[in-house]
Amino acid sequence: MNKSELRKKYGYDEKDFILIYIAEFIPRKNHTFLLNAIPALKERIAGLKVILPGKGILLKDMKKLAVDLEIDDIVKFLGYREDIADLCRASDVYVSVSLQEGLPVSVIEAMACGLPIVASDIRGHRDSVDNGKNGLLFPLNDGKAMCDCIMSIYESIEFREYISKNAMERSKKYDLNGIRKRMAKIYDEVESGA
Repeated sequence: MNKSELRKKYGYDEKDFILIYIAEFIPRKNHTFLLNAIPALKERIAGLKVILPGKGILLKDMKKLAVDLEIDDIVKFLGYREDIADLCRASDVYVSVSLQEGLPVSVIEAMACGLPIVASDIRGHRDSVDNGKNGLLFPLNDGKAMCDCIMSIYESIEFREYISKNAMERSKKYDLNGIRKRMAKIYDEVESGA
């Protein structure tokens, strides 16, 4: 299915601007920070929608926070999902606001779907996001900077397409076949004493 078909399937409009963040609802994933930044974005982006797949100990608290912030009309808590690739393809920007990450698999999956990335400037994100090329990094817990990054992608279709193309290209670095070849080369070098 193409993007418009996926949006129709999920009940979204062509004109909606959809942010997605796939993460377990635990303190390290920093959902509170993201939700607190959404009201400012809601004022600036017509048709803003936020998709939050995942489960975890803070899910109930985050649902309450969305109600308290009066953003529960645009934020959807989807629980555990097996259709993540389709949800990404229906979205416009992947946001990751984590406090810490190892290898951010969801970021890489989003890049493979062609999503521009807006992520906190931490180890893990820096390893996968080339700032200004396949995504944008913002200082940790800086809500204004995060909103500015999202706005720069929202306001320029050309920039969004540039980042999207580069995101797809960058995700190939993590392709399983490519990793196997690199590992085989490493093993060959070790065996030959190189």
